[in-house]
Amino acid sequence: MKKTNLCTTREAMLLELQQLSFVLVDLNLYLDNNPNDQQAINDFNCFFQNYWEKKSAYEMQFGPLANFGYTPAAYPWNWINDPWPWEKQ
Repeated sequence: MKKTNLCTTREAMLLELQQLSFVLVDLNLYLDNNPNDQQAINDFNCFFQNYWEKKSAYEMQFGPLANFGYTPAAYPWNWINDPWPWEKQ
């Protein structure tokens, strides 16, 4: 895969994760005030599953998004080798 395609893919995947994260936070806030809304709970769980799958796919291809226990460490330690998620290439 060409580098430009890889960057585009990485940016697109990261944008999708950010969008899903926003939806989850928004639903979380809604559910704080409406804890008995079964449809909102179902929506939250559906978006969470989608987020988790997309996050796992991103991390398999580009490395972890966070360094505090969501993914195992590889040898050699390579957390600092890749650009940070907010850095553009």
